[in-house]
Amino acid sequence: MRPSVRGSKTTASNKYFHTVGVLLIMKRMAKGALALMAMSSMVWLSACGSASKSAGAAELGALDPANPTKITFYSYSLAYPTMKAGMEQLIKEFNDTVGKEKGVVVEGVADSTMQQYKADISAGKEVDVVQHTFSTLDSSRLSLGFKAYEDIFPKDQLDEHLKGISPNALELGKIDGKMYGLAFTFSTPIVFINGKLFEEAGLDPAKPPKTWDEIKAASLQIKAKTGKDGFGLTPSNGWITEGLILSNGGQVLAKDRKSADFGSDASIAAIQMWKDLYHNGASAPGTENELAEQFMAGNLGMYVSSTALHSGAKKAADAGGWKLYGAALPQFGDTPSVPVNSGSVLAVRPDSAVKTAAVWEFIKFVTGDRGYTIITSQIGYLPLRTGLADDPNGLKDFVEQNPLYKINLDQLTRIQPVAIWPGDNATEMAKVFTDAIVKSVMSDDDVKTTLTTAQNEINGMMP
Repeated sequence: MRPSVRGSKTTASNKYFHTVGVLLIMKRMAKGALALMAMSSMVWLSACGSASKSAGAAELGALDPANPTKITFYSYSLAYPTMKAGMEQLIKEFNDTVGKEKGVVVEGVADSTMQQYKADISAGKEVDVVQHTFSTLDSSRLSLGFKAYEDIFPKDQLDEHLKGISPNALELGKIDGKMYGLAFTFSTPIVFINGKLFEEAGLDPAKPPKTWDEIKAASLQIKAKTGKDGFGLTPSNGWITEGLILSNGGQVLAKDRKSADFGSDASIAAIQMWKDLYHNGASAPGTENELAEQFMAGNLGMYVSSTALHSGAKKAADAGGWKLYGAALPQFGDTPSVPVNSGSVLAVRPDSAVKTAAVWEFIKFVTGDRGYTIITSQIGYLPLRTGLADDPNGLKDFVEQNPLYKINLDQLTRIQPVAIWPGDNATEMAKVFTDAIVKSVMSDDDVKTTLTTAQNEINGMMP
């Protein structure tokens, strides 16, 4: 039986509208897909823009003087009797001036072990700024959330603030081309000299030894003439050890920081020289503290250390009736020595835009003209803004009254960064290196075998 005409028309009509409906739905779906694609592109572009902004032109949160933002500053200097007063003055002056004006309050936390900040970060406490040592900075960057300055502070402000700081000093806290720590309290090694013992031994303290051979000769002469030890440098003082190696043409880490490289002939020769000093009586035995106490007591002719020791040594000299002299890090032959740096950087990990603004105000003050005037005159470290040494309103009078600082300022022109051991095993690497130097110098073990074994062990821990 044939369908009716009406039924045929209805069926055709249904098919028509069904087809149109499908086409409309497909069209709308296509429009929706295009809209989603456009939205995705906008989000992606926005994300790229944000990333670019944070990397090159970071924005700071708004500070409110009526409602100050508190930040914590973990400092090992606050725990050292000779540095505590100066560091407290630095924090107080900031809080009373810039902090009060801008709306920032800094709380200092004395970190005597240089480990408290790690425990507090792990416990979820707010740790904003840390006076951090150099050797383990990479480990903290990877595991504790410390941030590169270029990623969080506005580029124009950062570039402007860094003007006037020694270019060599600006390289000290960099890892893979980014600044994870701004050099803060640091020094190059110098030779402190007891003028009285020099004169009693028939030596002129105003013409101090320049080479390691001259150090050995002067040390033995002091011991023979006065009965006192002539020279002191502890093998556990890793940063000075590195300067010793670099000065003889060796290196501690490869330039790409992917391997240890202190087992070379040049490095071995440098440590062998030190071993000879130690075993032939030209270098006094003792820990760093013991040698410092011996020098302060007037019983050691020469002592290699940081200028952080300067104020204590000067007071000891005045009290003991002898004059304090100084000399640069000794060199090998005619080649100028290559000092490395001691001390610390300021590592930061603010957790908000407002905290970042507060941290930035603190950083600018303590590494600005006033900050370094306090650090040098009250604590004893170098002014990284070297122009302060010639500034009548800065440190000109202080440097003229304490000429040993001129030695350090001169050494800044050829300073090389102390090793920042790579990866999470930084602490273990540093210990293996130091232990190997101590063993090489103090024991009868072969220097080459000891250093090569340690180098291989460290390379086995490399990331």
